[in-house]
Amino acid sequence: MRSIGMLAAISGMLVLANACSDEGGTRPIENTAPVANFAVPSCTINVPCDFVSTSTDNAQVMAWTWDLDGDGHADAITANASFTYAAARNFDVSLTVRDAEDLSQTKTSTITIAPVDSANTPPTAGFTVTCTAADCGFTSTSADAAPGTITAYAWDFGDGATSDVSNPTHTYTVTAPTDFTVTLTVSDNESATDVETQTVSVTPATPPNTPPTAGFTHTCSGANCSFTSTSIDAAPGTIATYAWTFGDGATAAVINPSHSYAVVNPRNFTVTLTVTDNEGATDVEIQTIAVSPPPPGAEGCTTSGTRVDCLLDIAEQSIIKLKLIGLSCTLNKERVVIPPPSADQVFLDVCSRAVGDSTKIFGGIGDRAFVYEAGSQATIRFVQGIPTPGEPALGAPAAQLTGSFPSWTINFEDGAHPGELGEPDFTDVVLQVEAVPPQPPR
Repeated sequence: MRSIGMLAAISGMLVLANACSDEGGTRPIENTAPVANFAVPSCTINVPCDFVSTSTDNAQVMAWTWDLDGDGHADAITANASFTYAAARNFDVSLTVRDAEDLSQTKTSTITIAPVDSANTPPTAGFTVTCTAADCGFTSTSADAAPGTITAYAWDFGDGATSDVSNPTHTYTVTAPTDFTVTLTVSDNESATDVETQTVSVTPATPPNTPPTAGFTHTCSGANCSFTSTSIDAAPGTIATYAWTFGDGATAAVINPSHSYAVVNPRNFTVTLTVTDNEGATDVEIQTIAVSPPPPGAEGCTTSGTRVDCLLDIAEQSIIKLKLIGLSCTLNKERVVIPPPSADQVFLDVCSRAVGDSTKIFGGIGDRAFVYEAGSQATIRFVQGIPTPGEPALGAPAAQLTGSFPSWTINFEDGAHPGELGEPDFTDVVLQVEAVPPQPPR
């Protein structure tokens, strides 16, 4: 029988213990180790085998260590792992998991790796094709399930041609757009096959451009020439532009131009025609043509309508100087000009000019002092003016030529006031003409 004192002591201890446990509120939950867990997959030799951790923890799993082949070495440190087995047998797979307080647990299971399935999976044939005109490139997209491999390619291009490479090229011979049936047969390492067939559209290659052929003919009447292009271009090409140079600085861009040369003696000119076709190809034709001035007439002045032409014989190479030495006219737009080849407008509206005004005859390339060769003729043309309203109608113009090379005087009658006293007086425009040797070039 226990004593009353001992019971009191035990009771006091119990009361004290209870009193201590009630101080400070509820005790915290004690941490527990994580639970390692994973499922064992069905796997085959030489094929990646995937493992997934399904481990749990009352807080959080912080680390994973996989030993996937039982050799005691870590093969992965992630929640999910992959491993390829090189032998068909059993392996121990271990997963160790740890939490934040380094508590851990390990699970080990056995995996059985199966040998290769004896039933072969056939390959899958496929290809893409790109064509530029009749040149085509083929790319095999065929595949075979591991561990199988494609070992042979057999192409039939639909025109009798074949190939046995994986990515061949082929050029078709066509003259019009044509469709071809292309077949690819692939075989794997166990002789299983598959076939892919596609229709390929092919267009003929564009033939290289043939350049045009330039050519022309010409006819000249004196210094006036006409040119006719005989240029051709092989179909389907066409000539797009014509570029003429006439050898005297003049040009034209039409197919059949005309041109008047400024000559006082027979001369040769080099004429060039450049033709360009619709693809930029060109050709050039060059010819030398002979040009002659119109045949000379008798020296003197002749009237034709409202104009008077005075022909002057040039005995030596010369340039011509003109000087007004008399004026007694009032008609509007009366003028003295030089017809082609010079085509110089020497005295326009001559009635408004002054006695003593002078000039040279200019013309030709660069509009320089025009040089008349020995044996040629210079033509001085007077063009009748227009009377002021209310004045009487005009009579016919005329001219009188005096002198000979190298100095002449021309007296022009403009036909104003016909029938009046003293008319015609041949003093309306008086022109002095002098031929002088040309200055040598500097």
